[in-house]
Amino acid sequence: MSNLVGAPPLKRQTANAGAGRPRSTAADHAILSAALKLFVQHGFDGVTIEEVAQVAKVARTTVYRRWSSKEALLAKAIALERGYPELELISSPTATLDLPGQLLESISEILTEPNYLKMVARLIGSVPEHPELMSAYWKAYLAPRRQVVRRVVERLRDEGIVRKTANADVLLDLISGAVMHRLLIEPGRPSSRELSAYLLRVIHELGMSEALDNGHKTWRFRRRQGKRGGRHVEA
Repeated sequence: MSNLVGAPPLKRQTANAGAGRPRSTAADHAILSAALKLFVQHGFDGVTIEEVAQVAKVARTTVYRRWSSKEALLAKAIALERGYPELELISSPTATLDLPGQLLESISEILTEPNYLKMVARLIGSVPEHPELMSAYWKAYLAPRRQVVRRVVERLRDEGIVRKTANADVLLDLISGAVMHRLLIEPGRPSSRELSAYLLRVIHELGMSEALDNGHKTWRFRRRQGKRGGRHVEA
């Protein structure tokens, strides 16, 4: 579970641990890694705090002090494994033009992560009997991340790159639905290149081709500027 290693959110958790001895980021990592491993292998019902503590080689009280519930623990572990690529968009000076490329790149990276599809399938499969897990994941991680991307899509719309009547939330729903359909419903696992090509077609059908074209021009310019300055910059 490579995204769990050295993830910035762990440091933020440590800073919020309160007075007294600083919270161990090593213990945080061990607990989150153990929880995700058990979830991918056995599903929601197969995860207990006792087993998480045993796999992580920490005391049960160490787990309980950090997370108020199993849902909160699993939501955090899933979020870290999925990663936070969208959060980089809002701080980038070329975020508006780079959105389509950032989207394609992040989806490609996620797809190549081991166990990603099984993790997502476990998460979606838990909804009928354990909707509280998806609720915790949505409120704490998906909704804030979606808000970041929504603002960028709204900027694309305001600048005329996306049609003025476009609804940002519906566009995000359509893209997310297309990704889930391609990954979880259609037979066969696509390669990163195949998924990227598929998403290019989705973006074209949504009327966002101009955003993609502008983005490619920006990336080419940034790469040329990077080479001139003695470094190679990849967008």
